[in-house]
Amino acid sequence: MLVIVEGPDDLLVLASHVPGGTLFPADGKPNALRAVERLVEWGLEGVRAVVDADFDESCPLEEEGIVITYDGRDLEAMLASLGVLRTVLEHQGSSAKLEALGGVDAACELVQRAAHSVAEIRAANARNSWGLRFDALDVTAKADKRTLELDIRRFAAALVQGSDTEASTTDVVAVVVGSPLDGRGPRGKDIAAFAGFGLRARFGSLPAAATSADVICAQLRSSAGLALERSQWMAMLRQSIEQAAAEVDRTAA
Repeated sequence: MLVIVEGPDDLLVLASHVPGGTLFPADGKPNALRAVERLVEWGLEGVRAVVDADFDESCPLEEEGIVITYDGRDLEAMLASLGVLRTVLEHQGSSAKLEALGGVDAACELVQRAAHSVAEIRAANARNSWGLRFDALDVTAKADKRTLELDIRRFAAALVQGSDTEASTTDVVAVVVGSPLDGRGPRGKDIAAFAGFGLRARFGSLPAAATSADVICAQLRSSAGLALERSQWMAMLRQSIEQAAAEVDRTAA
C-alpha cells in the first residue's frame, strides 16, 4: 500500500494520522500525479495520491477515488477552514486589537475576504491562460493595512505590468465580482499572507520577519494536529487507505 503526497510538508502533517511507512513525497503535484497514473497503468493495487486542488478543473483518477484532494484549494487552505487559522491569530495577535475588531472570527473573515479577491484573479488566470506572474508580486503589497482590503485596480495593474500577458488591467479587474468560484475558496498561501499582514498592524504588532506567508503556513501546519484528527476529511482519507489495503490483500490472496 502506498500513499503519494506532494512533498515533505504534506508528509510531516499527515504522518501521525495514517499508517506508518505508507507515505511517499513526490516533489510536487505534477510528479505525484504522474507517479500514481503510471503505477495504476502498471496494474499496481493499493495506491493513492493526496494533492492540492489548486485551480485545476479536475485531477485524473479523482473520480475513481485514487487521487484525493484536500478540502479547499490546498492543505493550508483546508487547515484554515478547520479553525487552525483562528488558533494562530489568537496566539499571535493582540487580544486588545482583536477585541476592538469584534473578535478573532471577525479577523478570520477579513483575511478570507481579502484572499478571495486574489483567488478570483488566479482562477481567471488559469481559465484564460493569461500567464500572470503572481510569484513576482506580494499579494498584500496593494492592501490597506487598517482594513486589509485589497486595492484591486492597483494590484491588477502591478500584475499586468510584471507579466508577459495579453490581458489588460481592465480584464483583470472585471473578474473580481465576489464569485463563489468553484466552492474551494482562496489559496492557502494567500490566506497566510493576509493573516501575516494583519498581524503586523490590524491584529497585532509583530515584525514582518515573523509574519511572512511561509512562517504563517508553517504555523498552520504545526498547529493542525487536533483539528485534522477530528475532521471529516481525515475520516475519508482513512477510509480510502483501508480500501487500498483491502485491494492489496485481495491481490495477495
